[in-house]
Amino acid sequence: MKLLLFLLILLAMEPVVSAECWMNGHCRLVCKSDEDSLIRCSNRKRCCVLSRYLTVQPMTVERIQPWTVPPMSKQVEHKAKPGKRGNINGYRG
Repeated sequence: MKLLLFLLILLAMEPVVSAECWMNGHCRLVCKSDEDSLIRCSNRKRCCVLSRYLTVQPMTVERIQPWTVPPMSKQVEHKAKPGKRGNINGYRG
């Protein structure tokens, strides 16, 4: 009888699932080893986000390094077509 009562109580309980938070993170008391906590969830737990999804913008102390800035697009120079040469030796014809 106690076993039946235990099973009824167990089935009536809602499963404990961690809620989702910022950047597809999960609200947990303690983050896993490959996760970092940045903010708190509404239930006062940590919002644990995978470390590989967190990016930090590169900074330098003195100046902007070329590898921190995306490359600028170069202007394309248009060359004249081979068949049309314009004036050769001042000849107008």
